[in-house]
Amino acid sequence: MSSKKRIEANRRNALRSTGPRTPEGKARSAQNATTHGLSSLNRNPLAAACFLQMEDQDQYLGMLNQYLATYSPQGQHELDLLTEAVFAKFRQQRLWAAEAAQLEVAVAKDEKDFRKTLPNADSRAHLANGIAKSEQILKLYLRYDAQLNRIYRNCLKDLRDLQAQRHIPEPEEEPTPIEPKSETEAIPNEPKPSQPTPEEQAAEAKRRAFQRHININLGRPADWEPPTS
Repeated sequence: MSSKKRIEANRRNALRSTGPRTPEGKARSAQNATTHGLSSLNRNPLAAACFLQMEDQDQYLGMLNQYLATYSPQGQHELDLLTEAVFAKFRQQRLWAAEAAQLEVAVAKDEKDFRKTLPNADSRAHLANGIAKSEQILKLYLRYDAQLNRIYRNCLKDLRDLQAQRHIPEPEEEPTPIEPKSETEAIPNEPKPSQPTPEEQAAEAKRRAFQRHININLGRPADWEPPTS
């Protein structure tokens, strides 16, 4: 087959391709985008039912992409944590807007009666009256706000912990210590003490380096060793 015919055949095959069909193939394909860290998404990962009809879903996607550019999550678990954190922040902003709207309703509803009591009341007085009239609902808003803020902070903390685990450096091997020569000659025919093998020495060096790394992170002396039983 000539090169021109081969190119045309490849184009036709590409048009007929439907991508992975098995669940395993689709799962692998879905993970391709999160192997080296996501920086943006072109579609909303949340279902439309998560949003109110009056809300712009692209606003949430824009927020999520800003966080993706900052955290670059790898793997589905990290992406889920970041998605949940940003949605908690989105819902928190929704709550802030509802709180402002509630105060406007309270001010407008009681404005005429309040002017009869205080004809010269300014906007600050009307706002104070609106807050007093909305005391119970505002307490509910504050409780929801605290819950959403806690979700937001916990998700980001878990995400940072996962990413920190990926970035912990491997402990470096320490050079094998050179044993000093004995001043006295060894007695003939006396059995020599067994020396650790190179593999055992390397394993012990790795263990000491890792223990030193843990000690530094926990604020212990670098040469601290756990007591032996």
